Amino acid sequence: MIEFHPATRTFYLALHTSYYAFYVDDDGRVLHLGWGVSPNPQSKIQNPKLAESYLSLSSFDFQLLPQEILTFGDVTSTRESLKVSFGQLGQPLAEGEAAHLPVRDVRLRYTGHEVSETAVPGLAPTHGLPTAVTTPRQTLLVHLQAPLYPTFRATLHYRLTPEHDVLERWVTLENSGENPVAIETCAFASLHLPHGTTQLTSLAGAWAREFTTERTILPHGSHITESRTLQTGHSANPVWLLNRPHQAWEESGTVYFAALAYSGSWQTAIEHLPHGAIRLHAGYNPFDFALTLAAGEQHTTPALVCGVSDNGWGGASRRLHAFTRERILPAPQPRPVLYNSWEATYFNVTVQNQITLARKAAEFGVELFCVDDGWFGGRRHDRAGLGDWVVSPEAFPDGLRPLVDEIHSLGMKFGLWVEPEMVNADSDLYRAHPDWVLHFPGRPRTEARNQLILDFGRPEVVEHIFGLLDALVREYDIAFFKWDMNRNASEPGSVAGRGIWRAHVAGVYGVMDRLRRNHPQLDIQSCSGGGGRIDLGILGRVDQVWTSDNTDAFDRIRIQEGFSLGYPARAMEAWVTHEQNHITQRVAPLSLRFDVAMRGVLGIGSSLNELSAAELEQYASYIAFYKQFRHVVQNGHLYRLERLEEGGASAVQYVLPNGREAVFSMALRDYQVGHFRPRPILRGLNGEGVYTAVNRHGAEVLRATGYELMTLGIPREPQEHVGYSRTLYLRQE
Repeated sequence: MIEFHPATRTFYLALHTSYYAFYVDDDGRVLHLGWGVSPNPQSKIQNPKLAESYLSLSSFDFQLLPQEILTFGDVTSTRESLKVSFGQLGQPLAEGEAAHLPVRDVRLRYTGHEVSETAVPGLAPTHGLPTAVTTPRQTLLVHLQAPLYPTFRATLHYRLTPEHDVLERWVTLENSGENPVAIETCAFASLHLPHGTTQLTSLAGAWAREFTTERTILPHGSHITESRTLQTGHSANPVWLLNRPHQAWEESGTVYFAALAYSGSWQTAIEHLPHGAIRLHAGYNPFDFALTLAAGEQHTTPALVCGVSDNGWGGASRRLHAFTRERILPAPQPRPVLYNSWEATYFNVTVQNQITLARKAAEFGVELFCVDDGWFGGRRHDRAGLGDWVVSPEAFPDGLRPLVDEIHSLGMKFGLWVEPEMVNADSDLYRAHPDWVLHFPGRPRTEARNQLILDFGRPEVVEHIFGLLDALVREYDIAFFKWDMNRNASEPGSVAGRGIWRAHVAGVYGVMDRLRRNHPQLDIQSCSGGGGRIDLGILGRVDQVWTSDNTDAFDRIRIQEGFSLGYPARAMEAWVTHEQNHITQRVAPLSLRFDVAMRGVLGIGSSLNELSAAELEQYASYIAFYKQFRHVVQNGHLYRLERLEEGGASAVQYVLPNGREAVFSMALRDYQVGHFRPRPILRGLNGEGVYTAVNRHGAEVLRATGYELMTLGIPREPQEHVGYSRTLYLRQE
């Protein structure tokens, strides 16, 4: 609900259990008033004068007003949301002034507001596929103008999803003048958090070590996380949770959360100011940044998604999960069990070995068969063929049709691996268009993984790639693309100039949106060397993401636990691979590999040719078990009952909103002899209901009331050891 009180010019945004408030002062500045858990949903803040004591500033601190958009002009001593350069004066030169140009000063003042049910952020999906919930939402638009340069305007957007306590923030910039305006810094939003909110939970990592949870107490100054590449990045993920130190835990305390809906070069700066205020600025990375508004042009940024939870980190995660499932992910449907042939054949792809694998996969319950790298062009190794998205006559003399028909006859869907943003120097595409790659004239072209990056700042490149992929889907009834991107940017020279960082993202989004608009049956998985392109922007046009190339079950416990801080299990592809992992060389039992993978969207990556008949039978048993409860994992609320950081064990629970079905999953990565773990206490069940818990063999292992399970918990077993795991499916009788 959006309310405006004209007498005090106060805006009050009421959500399910929280509020957001700001007001317009006598000088027309839009000042933050408050944001937090609402003690009473019916209460309102109508008197901004109550906040004056918090805004009392000394002569040294006159720039510290908590403006909803902080512009370079009103602000120079702290970080700004927006920095603009005007090449022309907006008013006549006064006596005694010098014509120092450009003018790097913009001061925005309130001119009006409106409420819309159709406003959307920049780079919003255009594929037309529905989300799970499509009811209209209110967006408050606050209009601002630069009094000394009145042809420059900004509009602040606040879109409410009240049921999940989520706000989406973005800004539109408009130049109605005759001269271009250069944007030097542009955050999608700046958030003002309560004093003392200095404990930060964030996600960091690297290839094969993504989504490592870090907790930091912010010192005074700025804390920067960023990506300086064309995708979201491995080293940091754009999800943040903040709370007062030692006043929030997994299921209690007030936690603020934020996440970017953008897959390009981004930056967040969290300021801990000298007087104790906390500000979070998130948006485009100002590194090598350029955005020029030509005469009559406007620009709308993507969104920063934010909110507040009164149920700790777990409550923050569940709000983000539900928001993503209902409002972000396209075309909701149960995610199928996937088989990927990469570890079985690598580049040695032939029609016959793929058919052999497909027949085995179908026997134990796979629903989607994906041929990985090696099916196209001259791709017999990683040094050739990228960019030539045509079927290899060597691997498939009669095209893909014989394989596709066989897979369909087995009752499975057909998918392909692609890496559309890349090209090998040894390819027909590069030989025809060597100018189509990112490079600086006369400078070296760095090949990482023997690859160069196509210049998606060129419309003809984007159109060419779209045409090839569109033709493949049309000819072969492809139901799934595993869309990969396996290197970071170097020599980012483009016809788009420094705008390439934004143009590349827009090009990728545009191809995906057009493919899905033309082929509604097509699903897409985002992969970028594992978890390098995962954010709320890409999730608006893909169905699932590849969380990490590291499928080691012990490592995946930690990776998936970190992933769950911001993203739902329905989007998380998780594979079962060989007993000895091909990256870490560590050996893990089959039970652990399946129990960990069944926490998300189950996939199989093992070489089926190396499995015995007994092992294949076990695979079939686990897959059948997973199919019984995957609707709970993919659509239920997640509770992290025990985290690795607390003692080497990970226990999670998924429960449907009505509380009638739940899944309990436990895995031990570390174990000390003589140490007894506490019983995991379940949550979200119906207290008076009686639940039966079964294992994958269908055997009843526990029968208890919801009250007992939420007070006494799940009994531990005496045989627990390193690598021990179990999954139980609970149903209310």
